[in-house]
Amino acid sequence: MEVVCLKIRVLKLTDREVELEIEDEGHTFLGALQSIFLEDPRVEFVGYNVPHPLIPKAIFMLRVTPGSELSTVLKDGVKNLNAKLKELESRFLEAY
Repeated sequence: MEVVCLKIRVLKLTDREVELEIEDEGHTFLGALQSIFLEDPRVEFVGYNVPHPLIPKAIFMLRVTPGSELSTVLKDGVKNLNAKLKELESRFLEAY
């Protein structure tokens, strides 16, 4: 199993909002991440921007509802994405 480390830089951080610059990622990963957070009722806004296809950096933005803990929502979202990817891998291995 290959371990991939993301290069992430925090551009903005408040109690309810984070804006991250993520290197070498695009629509595939960020679209999946966005869809996970869209399922969470604690998320007020989630989005991403890939400024230019030749620039290997994307911006990911997340804002949580008042009273929600940003770090908890982030951790839960990453765990949920990881669980879905493991399920996908398991189904793929069963089929092939």
